[in-house]
Amino acid sequence: MPDFFDPQFSSHIYKENPEIFLCWPSDMNDLAKAEAEHHDHDHEDPFEVHQLESWRNRFYHRRIWKLLQKMPVSSRILEVGAGSGFDAKELLGRNYELVLGDVSPETLNRLSQRLGLLSDERVYYVALDAEHLPFLSNSFEAMYMIATFHHVESPIAALAEAERVLKPDGLLILGVEPNLTYFRPIRWFKGILYRLSHTDPEHISKADAQMEGFSKSQLDLLFKGKEWKDLSIRPMWFIAGFFHYVMEFMFRALKLSKRLRLPLWFEKFLVRLDEFLFKIPGFSYLAWHWVLTARKRES
Repeated sequence: MPDFFDPQFSSHIYKENPEIFLCWPSDMNDLAKAEAEHHDHDHEDPFEVHQLESWRNRFYHRRIWKLLQKMPVSSRILEVGAGSGFDAKELLGRNYELVLGDVSPETLNRLSQRLGLLSDERVYYVALDAEHLPFLSNSFEAMYMIATFHHVESPIAALAEAERVLKPDGLLILGVEPNLTYFRPIRWFKGILYRLSHTDPEHISKADAQMEGFSKSQLDLLFKGKEWKDLSIRPMWFIAGFFHYVMEFMFRALKLSKRLRLPLWFEKFLVRLDEFLFKIPGFSYLAWHWVLTARKRES
């Protein structure tokens, strides 16, 4: 067991893969249990479903990668919600100590096979709950959660845990968090949207079905305490977001054999147009997602 694991936390080896530490808390809430169950059995290709390799996605993920890649050599970095490993793979080979966490042990099992690093002592796979991290305080130089923070039942509890396990001046990144402006109405009309897009609600995770995302003011309020400094909330996707979600809806509603793809030149144009529009006062509030960074204050 690595020395940064909390010895008071019950943990054991996952029976399907001895490289995975199963560290669920005894009082894990029902939402986290439902998420683990859902993602254990979700075999859809996340690269295809979310078009992760599209330029509009890579543009914003690259910003996150650059921040993490600036961390000093031998930094210990925690990802909560490791999922596909899309972001983790950009940190490999840089002499970091990576801890890849996810609520779903089967997701980690698939991830370890995808990354092919089962024998790498510098990479640990941990099935965990974001609201009860199984690590000692002040253990990590950086922590990131991509498209994950809105899946937790208590954002306040998850943020408190992030602050606890980060070292002083440690970097926190919350990426691709949904904007309440769009996702609250989507939740209101989800029944109609499910029918129009031929989506079986049983195939939607409980967190995705009930989440609404965050407004910029809500995120500001979460980080208002004395524990954090250097808060930055940047917008992601405006027009590009409309194209992304309309194309996904058309793929499902029309039962197309392949997802629609934008020409690369047009996709780049949309992202650059969005970035220009975000410079106009007030326009950032129309973003589809947020990318947030902050640092833990020194004691």
